[in-house]
Amino acid sequence: MSRQRILVVTDDAVGERMAGPAIRAWNIAAVLTPEHDVCLASTLRAPDLGPDAAGAAGFEVRDGSGERLRALAAGRDVLVLQGFTLRSHPWLAGLGAHVVVDLYDPIHLEMLEGGADATPAQQTFMLSGGLDALRIQMERGDFFLCASERQRDLWLGHLSALGRVNFAAYRQDVTLRKLIDVAPFGVPDDPAPRRAVPGPLRGGLPGVGAEDRVLLWAGGVYNWFDPVTLVDAVGDLTTGPDALTDVRLVFMGTKHPSVEDLSTVVLRQAVDRAAERGLLDRVVFFREGWVPYAERGRFLADADIGVSTHFLHVETAYSFRTRMLDYLWAGLPIVCSDGDEFARLVAARDLGAVVPTEDRAALAVVLRGLLVDPAARARAAARVRAVAPEYHWSVVLAPLVAYCRDPWRAADGGAHRRPAGRFGAFGARLDTRIDHLKIYADPAARRRLFVDGRWKVILRRELGKVGAALTRPLRRPSRR
Repeated sequence: MSRQRILVVTDDAVGERMAGPAIRAWNIAAVLTPEHDVCLASTLRAPDLGPDAAGAAGFEVRDGSGERLRALAAGRDVLVLQGFTLRSHPWLAGLGAHVVVDLYDPIHLEMLEGGADATPAQQTFMLSGGLDALRIQMERGDFFLCASERQRDLWLGHLSALGRVNFAAYRQDVTLRKLIDVAPFGVPDDPAPRRAVPGPLRGGLPGVGAEDRVLLWAGGVYNWFDPVTLVDAVGDLTTGPDALTDVRLVFMGTKHPSVEDLSTVVLRQAVDRAAERGLLDRVVFFREGWVPYAERGRFLADADIGVSTHFLHVETAYSFRTRMLDYLWAGLPIVCSDGDEFARLVAARDLGAVVPTEDRAALAVVLRGLLVDPAARARAAARVRAVAPEYHWSVVLAPLVAYCRDPWRAADGGAHRRPAGRFGAFGARLDTRIDHLKIYADPAARRRLFVDGRWKVILRRELGKVGAALTRPLRRPSRR
């Protein structure tokens, strides 16, 4: 094993407040640091921290926006990339480094929900960009990571369609684990903090009393989630002759740290429903802002049950609800909707309760059962704590750790198969480029695009490159 020079790159904001992609990139850097020289860069926003700076966890943190990324990537042995990074910076694949692509987030399936309210032209623009990002990554990666076996099946289909499942890859490893392996989202190896009195919720959030029973929604509220059914179920629990008047539902944060304005359709619907039923800021609380990553443990410790509800669609089937892992870390019983990878874990290991999607009555029943039975909550919490070590970052990232100890090239060439293409982010087809121009030329369309999804920030960053891409000569990318 030799010590590698590794650059981990995320498109998300890195700092005090982080969302899923940045959290994953941060922990990838942390796990690799004991054996390698690691730098974490954000192409969006990050503080510049040396490895010994407070909060740097032993690795460098750098702002990789604009042209800064070139200097950070120079001379690296391994690049760990995710999201739109390679699409926006295709030159990364030509540096001679081993390229690891993290596919834990099926961005094209998220777009189907995040862009549901866009116009057809905007949807075409959005989805073509997401698919182009996936194509470029899959053509150039030496090694791929995903979050579950179900996701691995999805990505093997994509890789097969692009010719990456071939005789060379098969000769290298008949299981294809050297091409793509599973590395779920994880939880910290260190224990979660214990409940404090007063806490950030009980006694810290106006309207939540010291003895109240707290249901916590720990992640963002995006269009693929179903908070309205949860609000209704909690409303049913807290009204009527058998009301549980001391139950509180708290949405921990509603302002995404990487997006200036993420007011999603379902979030607005949930707030409106809570207001209609007289629950808002009395029983149901939408905490503004985003909890700092280092402080989230205090909020989790101040809750009784972790909750998450979603709709049943293709995004659900292939997702991995990243912030729900924090419920494992904190030892919280979990109540969630059926249909995704995490629901299967909750059901198989009896970590709380799984309910059918959009079933308000069933949700109210299982919540009541846990809320009125402290012993049942304690048993579920004990099982959750027993499962949590299986998801420690040091455990789930084992395939990446093994790769970085002795990195290999993809059997069919990976990053050295051919250039990413002169047209990088926008492809070479004339009709696609004309569609891009139509949207670029329409300020109203640009303003509307992605308003109801986190893709708004990506659009702002990418549209600045449209003019240059459109004026390049049309030609086929060269092949080697």
